[in-house]
Amino acid sequence: MKPLTFGMMLICLLSFPLRAEIVEVYRWEPYPGKNMALIEAMQEAADIHTNLGATVQINRLDIGTSQQIDYVMRFDDLAAWGSAKTKLASSQDWAEFGVRASSDPSGKLVESLLGTNLDQTTKASDFADKTVFSVFIWDPAPGRSLELQAGFAAAKMIHEANGAKVDSYLESFGGSDKLHYVMSFDSWDHMAEVQAKFTSDPAWIEFQAANASATDPVAELIMSFAGSTLMNFD
Repeated sequence: MKPLTFGMMLICLLSFPLRAEIVEVYRWEPYPGKNMALIEAMQEAADIHTNLGATVQINRLDIGTSQQIDYVMRFDDLAAWGSAKTKLASSQDWAEFGVRASSDPSGKLVESLLGTNLDQTTKASDFADKTVFSVFIWDPAPGRSLELQAGFAAAKMIHEANGAKVDSYLESFGGSDKLHYVMSFDSWDHMAEVQAKFTSDPAWIEFQAANASATDPVAELIMSFAGSTLMNFD
């Protein structure tokens, strides 16, 4: 990961659009034999978080991972996120859940991060019917984050024309200046159908060729994976 100066990090944290969707992701590794216990604990946590204003997904990671489980909280905007965090800090239900969960843990927290959707029209509820996803995490070259975002916007037009839902996120707390390009699908069958269309789409072939021939790449792809949503809560 590229080092960030304090000033660069402040720019990342303070430049988020106020009305864009906010996402918090907590990645968990189940302890041996406790996969279902971890999911049950997440369900209990989701009941609390949704009552405080979050939309929650429990996602199982698949190809490209060691199959951890992501606990994902979504909020319509920065104000909704802040309100929910304030309520959570004084929630007796959350405090009691924390005592129970820590007394007999079912998994280990691997990482967590907060991100902001680059599309201000997206809402937290827009993902309920999309059960399969693929994620591509890009690390922009110094000073070229806006160029990468422009590339994301161009790719999104092509991918959505072929049937995918596309969202892009800029990392904040827990991350750096990396950007996540997320494609969502109705099912694994739908993902396969859409990806087949990409292979013969002239616009996508041209886009890939232009990027492959670049002598000064805008960014480096550092990770990609796919997964599916086990449960939605709102």
